[in-house]
Amino acid sequence: MDKEKDLEKLKEHIRGKKALTLNEISGFLGWSTKYKKQNREILEEWIESGDLLRNKRGKYNVPENLGFIKGNFTVIKDKFAFVDTETEGIFIPRSKFNSALDGDIVLIRVTKETDGGKKKEGEVEKVIKRSKDRIIGIFEKSESFGFVKPTHSFGKDIFIPKRGMKNAKNGELVLVRVTFWGGEGKKPEGEVEEVLGDPYNTNTMIEALIKREGMSGEFPPEVIREVSNVEETITEDEIKKRKDLRNLPIITIDGEDAKDLDDAVYVEKLKNGNYRLIVSIADVSHYIQDGILLDKEAQKRGNSVYLVDRVLPMFPKEISNGVCSLNPRENKLTFTCEMEIDPSGKVVDSETYKSVIKTAHRMTYSGVNKILDGDEELTKEYEDIKDMLFTMLELSKILRDVKYQRGSIDFDLPEIKVVLDSEGKVESLKKRERGEAEKIIEDFMISANEAVAEKLFWLEIPSVYRTHDKPDPERIKTLNDTLAKFNYRIHSFEDLHPKRFQSIIEDSKDKDISMIVHKFILMSLKQARYTVDNTGHFGLASNYYTHFTSPIRRYSDLLVHRILGTTLNGYPSKKHIAKWSKTLDSVCQHISKTERDAMKIEDESVKIKVVEYMMDRVGEVYDARIVGFSNKKVFFETEEYVECFWDVVSSDDYYEFDEVDYVMKNRDKGDVMNLGDKMKVLIARADLNELEVEVVPYTKEMEDNFKRYR
Repeated sequence: MDKEKDLEKLKEHIRGKKALTLNEISGFLGWSTKYKKQNREILEEWIESGDLLRNKRGKYNVPENLGFIKGNFTVIKDKFAFVDTETEGIFIPRSKFNSALDGDIVLIRVTKETDGGKKKEGEVEKVIKRSKDRIIGIFEKSESFGFVKPTHSFGKDIFIPKRGMKNAKNGELVLVRVTFWGGEGKKPEGEVEEVLGDPYNTNTMIEALIKREGMSGEFPPEVIREVSNVEETITEDEIKKRKDLRNLPIITIDGEDAKDLDDAVYVEKLKNGNYRLIVSIADVSHYIQDGILLDKEAQKRGNSVYLVDRVLPMFPKEISNGVCSLNPRENKLTFTCEMEIDPSGKVVDSETYKSVIKTAHRMTYSGVNKILDGDEELTKEYEDIKDMLFTMLELSKILRDVKYQRGSIDFDLPEIKVVLDSEGKVESLKKRERGEAEKIIEDFMISANEAVAEKLFWLEIPSVYRTHDKPDPERIKTLNDTLAKFNYRIHSFEDLHPKRFQSIIEDSKDKDISMIVHKFILMSLKQARYTVDNTGHFGLASNYYTHFTSPIRRYSDLLVHRILGTTLNGYPSKKHIAKWSKTLDSVCQHISKTERDAMKIEDESVKIKVVEYMMDRVGEVYDARIVGFSNKKVFFETEEYVECFWDVVSSDDYYEFDEVDYVMKNRDKGDVMNLGDKMKVLIARADLNELEVEVVPYTKEMEDNFKRYR
């Protein structure tokens, strides 16, 4: 019996039809009636997961037939929530939470539809799965009890009985374990598990953020003990089993601070005019066997997490920065994807094999960019690889043009780089540069990922793919409403192609509105994820794509290495096929989630430091651009790419948001604020508790207006 396949089969059968009894379901799925108790237990599991519902007559149905929708519950600033499904976001007012808390998986019922069904409002019917049982918040103490006010969008304050206070003081940041989730008008209850300290110290805030998400930079003692069992010495016997590439001047190119170097590259021009591209990746699968404690911990983490001031690695540093890292001038075991590419960018031949390398240099993006720009001193220092770097650039531009011609979307959005001093304070905010060196590595990694994915696909074996589905028509309709303000439109929903998005982005660059257009297009697209079905990558306009190039920091890549490794000497065994068929789907779902969690905590850690930086700049004036509106707010981005907002209620004039034309109108003076408008703003407030920066438009009357914020 395969429960997952049976569930999908049943859902497909029952969708749009009447409810079924246990016996009817057993008969349809071919279950033996001898095991009625076990069969009922399986159906109970499916009810627990929210995939089935049981009515008062004891019959079973799928939630959709009864008007319910399953999704992720996200609370926004403790005021309202959205439930995200695969196709849409449904608004949930504060009064309709019904004990649901941020991050929960819930069943909801749609209660209202407006704007032709584009906008939906709903009510939580049932909490299917709680996301976490530990919450970070500020402790508020009374004589015989306390409350914890969560510092993020949790939904409700948490009642703390006296026995659960753990000597926490009023105003301290604490970690709370929830013991009762609330309901029937009762607040959630919990007990203080750890006192963290000052809630307005940003280092404490980031520590709290890590604990809140259940992450850690530390590893369990038993996992650390296993590190000593990893054999670092590379034997001659092992080298003989591999292709020896140590004679090639292969190099790594990474950021200055990178310590986990997992990819090395080499390029040469062949006599026939083609290019030989070698992408050698750290052979983590040689050292980390399937099922050992190090492997289980890596799977649990899913990926390394790169916070503003630290890294939470997927493997202990002895593995990530030592044994597996492709450190310069050391013998290293690698998994290589070698490609022959003609001058038009077509991969005419490719092969994958185990190898051994010794990198000639540990290059940095900035160093390579300087050499390509003609820096004489660096060119002299790296004379031995100078010509190869220019050949790399030549091949990279060819590959880039191929991607462009097929319609790959290049989101070149500005990104903040927070520069910290030795004490962890923000020294400056800079735009993260993306020069030719960064593009070279990106182009080469994409080529290797595509080559590996295509090979695995045609071998017809279970594997892990990096897929990106087409956006839903509803999202494109919403996007069109915004794009219309800039005279753009996506015309075809049925035959949607990324090239149309690409052409809009390309055209917008000449009109000084590219950043806004980029962002709205990005918001309309689905998030890429890991799947066992190769459905292609819409954003890259690629038919075959996977992740092969970063096994030190992504578990997906380690899985792909293991699967690919079984194909080097023939077809994988039936045992391997059976295991992958059974396990890969759930692992893909898990690592897709850990990736989303990592992105969320990475962004929030940056925001903490950015708000701290802006606290010292209250009263200063910045150039900014309007990037969005809500009923009462105008959203800006400063010249340093800091997100901020202006609450129009604070103005002496009466402003009204025109949802149809997507503009903010001054009803008193007739002025109109449009997306993309540039203006000067004054920093009025930077709030670490809310993680927000508030501004007011800078005018001649600014001094009078600003007094309200002092």
